[in-house]
Amino acid sequence: MTEPMVTLTLTQAVYDELQRRAHRRQRQLEDEAALTLAAAVGGELPPDDLTAAITALATLDDDTLQRVSQSQPTVEDGILLDVLVDKRRRQELTDDEKLLLAELIDRHDRVMVLRAEALVLLHTRGIDVRERVVRA
Repeated sequence: MTEPMVTLTLTQAVYDELQRRAHRRQRQLEDEAALTLAAAVGGELPPDDLTAAITALATLDDDTLQRVSQSQPTVEDGILLDVLVDKRRRQELTDDEKLLLAELIDRHDRVMVLRAEALVLLHTRGIDVRERVVRA
């Protein structure tokens, strides 16, 4: 059974934002739009393990939070992600490759969420994070 399809008319600003998000997350525009809409309609929450990690950040000292705010996905994940995204542009991915790509994107997104949360906590503790935010 195929997924239902919807055609939408968007404002230029919404379209541009979806384009930016899709580019930043290395997704196709349609995938980004579908995920954004699904999250808005379903009230999608982060998985329990990510929620627990976010909650645990509040217990960390400032130095550790600084390190978390500077964390990066692994080089290996970055290379695999680039290879799969490039291949997807040229040809259809196998089912295993699609699963791996989804897993790599999820891991990347988790790192970015934890970085952002660490920056928020540092800011609320009165630490100047402007330089970190500009470089992020």
